[in-house]
Amino acid sequence: MSTFDDLHYPNLTNCRMKIVSSTATGAKPPVRLPSNCLSAAKMPLMENPYNFSLERSVLKRKQEREHDMMLMKATSKEELQHATLTKMKSVTGAKDDVCVAMLESNGYDLKTSIETFFLEKP
Repeated sequence: MSTFDDLHYPNLTNCRMKIVSSTATGAKPPVRLPSNCLSAAKMPLMENPYNFSLERSVLKRKQEREHDMMLMKATSKEELQHATLTKMKSVTGAKDDVCVAMLESNGYDLKTSIETFFLEKP
């Protein structure tokens, strides 16, 4: 592994360079970088150049799939109610008592309970 693999230049992500072989075309290779690449290279780096939003969204989707699997694998009434409560909490972000009250008032219908939660939310 070379030390060049560790270099990271986020300001240069939109720059394009065309490499030309001097032996194939008879032309001289470029002596200077294009001006937009030079100015981008001189810009200061951001304090936190990467915010991991993609990774967070992947993990959130994975967690949602796991909640869906819990719902499908539930064999008893208690397991089904617990899985439904977990799914509602993950979608709404509400506390247990709020989710339980919504689910009980809607006969543990997840879709109706979530819609009711968002309609009644101030």
